[in-house]
Amino acid sequence: MSGEDFWDREVSSVPFHATNWMQNPTIHDYINASIGTPEHPMWPLDWFQAWLGRRHFARALSIGCGTGALERDLVRRNLCDRVDAFDGSLASLAIAREESRRAAMDRRIGYFASDFNRPALPRRQYDMVLVHQAMHHVAKLEKLMRAILLVLKPEGLLYLDEYIGPSRHEWTEERYAAQRTFFATIPRESVYVTSLPYPIVPQDPSEAFRSSEIVPQLQIGFDVVAFRGYGGNLLAPIVPAVDWNLAPKNLLARLIQSERDLLASGAAPFHALIVARPKRALSKRLASWRYFTEPKLKRIGRELRSIRPKP
Repeated sequence: MSGEDFWDREVSSVPFHATNWMQNPTIHDYINASIGTPEHPMWPLDWFQAWLGRRHFARALSIGCGTGALERDLVRRNLCDRVDAFDGSLASLAIAREESRRAAMDRRIGYFASDFNRPALPRRQYDMVLVHQAMHHVAKLEKLMRAILLVLKPEGLLYLDEYIGPSRHEWTEERYAAQRTFFATIPRESVYVTSLPYPIVPQDPSEAFRSSEIVPQLQIGFDVVAFRGYGGNLLAPIVPAVDWNLAPKNLLARLIQSERDLLASGAAPFHALIVARPKRALSKRLASWRYFTEPKLKRIGRELRSIRPKP
């Protein structure tokens, strides 16, 4: 099953392991406090608008738009005059178009289908590019990063709200120890599974494909000007596995505190809001060259190793 087929199906059917861990109001508060401060909690777009000040964007591009909630929010906030958006799921795009029409926003939002791994985008057309929980599904990160670098105007911004934790092939028992240790403390009658599975959706081959490489790849072509980590290290894999109707009353508070303690000990957050600017002049040209050539050089290296005679 391709990634596009999976998400076409997921529009109407979501298994427990794909349930959004952020839906709980208490977790909303935790995320808001992580992105803002405990004294001034802020949801991601609220924080972004406050960080921007009075800045307004004429034209924005949303990558991996799904059913279009982000684009409608941008227009509702009057943050952008015009938003173009694309996704690989035709079912999601159909919903997005209908919802924008119902909200009388269809003149300000335009949707089209495209592949994250083969983006065909114009150059220097957008003041802002937004990617919301989509980049961790991309196999050809360099190609998408290069497309974003070239599609942005020199003073443009990239807004990235993303899972940046371990890639799907990087999970080990050692790396998953904190999650399974906490899970083992939950009463058995309160959970859907006896052993916490790795946080990978097996049916989606694109899930967390190269997620751990997102920030290193970003830094090749962009300068990160804001980074707001908001965890998900324990919450994202554990929350969907719990039957909260049967869970102890203090379980969620204990889980959130354990995640805070884990991050305070130096663990990198699995989810983050990142704002970045494209590099300029020679640095931009060098980054574009690296994005273009390095995947090809890696492929040649793999091919040479595969035909090398065994000793």
